[in-house]
Amino acid sequence: MFYTAISGLNAFRQQLAVISDNIANSQTASYKGGDVSFAEVIAAAGSVGSGVNVQDISLGWTQGAISNTGNANDYAVTGAGFFVVRDTAGGTGYTRDGQFSFNATGSMVNAEGMTVQGFAIDPITGIVSNIYSNITVSAAPIPATATTSMNTTVNLNSGAAIGATSAFSATVNTYDSLGNATPVTIAFQKTAANTWSYTPTIPAASGAVTSGAGTLTFNAAGALVAAADPTITFTLLSGATTPQTVTWDTTTAGATNGSLTQYAASSALYSMTQNGTATGQLTGISSADSGIITASYSNGMTRSLYQIALADFQNYDGLNKSGNNLYRDTPAITGGPILGVAGVGRFGTMASGSVEASNVDMAKEMANMILAQRSYESCARVFSTESEMLKTVVNMT
Repeated sequence: MFYTAISGLNAFRQQLAVISDNIANSQTASYKGGDVSFAEVIAAAGSVGSGVNVQDISLGWTQGAISNTGNANDYAVTGAGFFVVRDTAGGTGYTRDGQFSFNATGSMVNAEGMTVQGFAIDPITGIVSNIYSNITVSAAPIPATATTSMNTTVNLNSGAAIGATSAFSATVNTYDSLGNATPVTIAFQKTAANTWSYTPTIPAASGAVTSGAGTLTFNAAGALVAAADPTITFTLLSGATTPQTVTWDTTTAGATNGSLTQYAASSALYSMTQNGTATGQLTGISSADSGIITASYSNGMTRSLYQIALADFQNYDGLNKSGNNLYRDTPAITGGPILGVAGVGRFGTMASGSVEASNVDMAKEMANMILAQRSYESCARVFSTESEMLKTVVNMT
């Protein structure tokens, strides 16, 4: 009986330790509460039991509540999936705790400095890699893009007199291959009824137009008569690629696109667009519920750089707690990680600006604590009773 009572004391002490750990971590992000299961001890078949032992301490993988934090670098997964993180030695860990930040070198890390893993996205093609790597956003500027096409929404006054008094000009900003802004001024001149000439120039300090002057013809409804898109070619003095040719987009599939008109209204430039950009400095990093990390730049460009990787397992029993909300894999038991992204296949959805709370049920833990305490006290009473019985036997002898 002594050993039976001692086995109970040991078993319920471990249960109280697990309950204590659960309660202590009730506010720990993504914590998964443990639960103790017991098994009877039989010395020999048909004999009276010899007590109890702890058969298993298992984790409950139920979903924790999703709490909004307002921090764009926080993530929560609803459903299956773990974030993948790596330490400086190359060791891999898995976590449901998505409280991340960017360090001084631009790497996305957890609170322990482990780097979050993601699938790189080609900024030009948009193709997502199938191999994960460290999520690191470079602070280096992105290169400029030289202007190759422009569009202007211009009305030329149909009532203007033919000759110099009808002159009107519109200025369009273009960019060279180094990112220098080069203003191109297009001077319009009415030369006949429904006919205008145009002549592009750039500042002498920037270079000179070598070709691009031409004629625009409008019909009786004020629409541009279909013609090939004009091109403007100019030489540059900035050291950028030269000559530079810019196509003036006035037609679409053989028909005018309506961006140049001749109506009975004042000549005016209403809008202009062009496809060039200046050099871009990194101005911010944003994220989406899909886990896509996007960088914003001072030239108005955005680039999708990574999609956060998720891992899942066939059998969670092989995941071992290693502290700091991390789990390590035992592939022989789990079957190894299955990789993917949020919302695809077996993986749950992801919410940015949120974290998953602990799944500890305080009411359940308090009830279990009372039961474990009473059971521990009862085993202690059995131990005390056995001691008294032995004392009686000794006194009789």
